Amino acid sequence: MKKIISISLTSLAIFIFIISITIMVIGTSAIRRNEPLYIFDYSFSIIPSDSMVGNNEDSLYPGDIAIIKRASFEEIEIGDVIVFQGEIQGDPALIIHRVVGEHYLGGYETQGDHNASVDADPVTEDNFQALYVSKITFLRPIAMFAAFQKNIIFGILSLVLVVMIISETIHIIKTVKKTNEEKLKLEQEEKLKEQLYQEVLEEEKKKKEEKTN
Repeated sequence: MKKIISISLTSLAIFIFIISITIMVIGTSAIRRNEPLYIFDYSFSIIPSDSMVGNNEDSLYPGDIAIIKRASFEEIEIGDVIVFQGEIQGDPALIIHRVVGEHYLGGYETQGDHNASVDADPVTEDNFQALYVSKITFLRPIAMFAAFQKNIIFGILSLVLVVMIISETIHIIKTVKKTNEEKLKLEQEEKLKEQLYQEVLEEEKKKKEEKTN
């Protein structure tokens, strides 16, 4: 039972470590490049704010992981949730909002489900990035922590990884030691058996010699 619990906890720690590192790497790359990092035309975006909170099935809450896919500008339809390049407080950022209509200058008007007004600038083919496909909600705590507490989580996970490596190393050493001890014990037993066998042979030989004499 203890072994099963240990394996389960180790597997969970490894899973969280991989998910967190993936979130940090892809998130950092997206921020640096100001565009999603795609894997087979799919990527994800962690929702950082409440601008998309609403009652729609595809409304998004802070910490939700939005699964997005690369798409052409022609695929956009009114009502879609899309990812596009914009600005937040003057800094370049990837924004995920809903398409609410066509802009009179061309392109599309967008608006967060929780926002009172449409976004100032239209989304055009130049700044459009991806279409929303689905979302993952059960990883909100991990996603938020990994996205906004990178140094802390990297330190914690690194510590966990080090402890796991040390624990596994100790386990391997103990296993090797036990195996060697068992091997040595078997060798000693075989040696003792051989010695006893030789003694029996010698005894039999002596008895035969005595009978002959």
